[in-house]
Amino acid sequence: MALPSNFFSSQSVLIIDDIDTIRSAVKGMLQMLGCKDISVASNGERALVLCEKSKYDFILCDFNLGKGKDGYQLFEELKLRSLMKPSTVFILISAETALQVVHGLVELQPDDYLLKPFSYKKLETRLVRALEKRKVLGKIYDSLAIKDYHKALAECALAAKVSEKYGLAIMRLKGEVLLHLQQAQAALGLYNGVLTLRDFSWAKLGKAVAYYHLHDYTRSAELLNDLCEVPETRIEALNWLSSIYAQRECYSQAKEVLAESVKLSPKNIPRQRALANLSLLEGDWLVAQRCFKTVLENTRFSVHEHINHHFNYIHCLLDKAQIGSELQQAKTFSQIQAILKNAAQRFDKAYFNELEKIVFARIMVMKKRLKSALASLTDCDVAIITSCGKESTLSLSKAWFELGNYEKHDQIIALIKLPDNDNSIEVMSELLLISRQQQDNKNKISKLLSLNEQGIKLFQSGLYPASSSLFLEAHEIMPNNMALALNLGQSLTKGWPNTESFARKKRTAKTCIDVIEATLLDEYATKRYGSIERELKAI
Repeated sequence: MALPSNFFSSQSVLIIDDIDTIRSAVKGMLQMLGCKDISVASNGERALVLCEKSKYDFILCDFNLGKGKDGYQLFEELKLRSLMKPSTVFILISAETALQVVHGLVELQPDDYLLKPFSYKKLETRLVRALEKRKVLGKIYDSLAIKDYHKALAECALAAKVSEKYGLAIMRLKGEVLLHLQQAQAALGLYNGVLTLRDFSWAKLGKAVAYYHLHDYTRSAELLNDLCEVPETRIEALNWLSSIYAQRECYSQAKEVLAESVKLSPKNIPRQRALANLSLLEGDWLVAQRCFKTVLENTRFSVHEHINHHFNYIHCLLDKAQIGSELQQAKTFSQIQAILKNAAQRFDKAYFNELEKIVFARIMVMKKRLKSALASLTDCDVAIITSCGKESTLSLSKAWFELGNYEKHDQIIALIKLPDNDNSIEVMSELLLISRQQQDNKNKISKLLSLNEQGIKLFQSGLYPASSSLFLEAHEIMPNNMALALNLGQSLTKGWPNTESFARKKRTAKTCIDVIEATLLDEYATKRYGSIERELKAI
């Protein structure tokens, strides 16, 4: 591509590097090219300030920027906040050759990736090459940036008429646009056409994705398994393969495949969250905790930093603590306090305070301080919590269930809004997690109600040990439900199964008293409790 001799003199450039000498060296190279409008920044925060004031033609950014944001996080934020022109050429510079770093950078799709050290001539070649590509494909990128896929499709047709050199790149973009438009059959035809020319791995990947959207998971998986062996397509192939396993409810395989993808590109936040969700489905607390902690650490200084990341990690710790000893629970509560202290300093108090109430309630339930748990949940602002997202709403519903109020659980979980037509593994794993909690709790409630109904019939027939046995079984499903505690308490004062010890009878009586007295009783329940309170407390 031939440029006018004075082309670079009219272009604005931003150099971002934390080392003075490198900033000076790159600036010198740019001046040799004829650049005059050159700005410099020593860190990500300063770069953001400059990009908020001006939209640059070129941005040259180092990957490692010292304390604070790195080049990966900065590029993400510039893209998500639209702080670059669609025509801006963004080149990442780094001495890093580790595959994890390279894979992460490639996924973000900068215009180029320049490895240190490099010469003035190499810099010029890369800039011209990126500029040429932008000139041909720019309008397609512009349309994709605003998600106007119909316009993007039209721009692909126009670009194909004027550029033979970038014909394959245009075909590749067109295939992605067709998939966005849910025209999977047309996309499949396009990829098949490309593959008749040459066995391009990107076209095979596109074909696999088209088959996925057509619900032909067998053909899709066959292609994806082959593409997992190709470095260029390995990460995306693993992602789609994990989606197929998840669709087929093969959660262990989905988790195993996604874990491999996370190893290759650990900075990808959606993928870490998806792996955490799949791990929760499998009851693998260690992997889930590791993923949530990684998300927490990797989003620090990032545009993805969110209060939910702190509380997702906390609720994962609480889930694990429920099956631990009192000593393990005490250690977990101490760990949670440290996380809460950190979050309190970083996020809006209105949101933090509401999400903290859910955590407090769940801890109080574990400590058998049910009055405190009920007061905390009753005081929650549901509107604020639901505005924080699906995870927070799910945690609130879970807390009500643990407190024994399945009606409230159902009311809260019904508030979760589920997205349409999102095939990403992160969203899919979230939906699976929500669905699993709904189904598991629905089954528990169904069994509980059945046992309770049978227990009432036996009690009314005077078969008190048998009724106590059924109420006890139901109580194990939901130990903090007031109505069930009242039934169990009344029954055990009349009779107790011979197979159960007196020590258990005493513990059960104490639990029933705690649950009943932690609840605001109506007139009928108050009268019933009054009739058995003395005898129950005597036990």
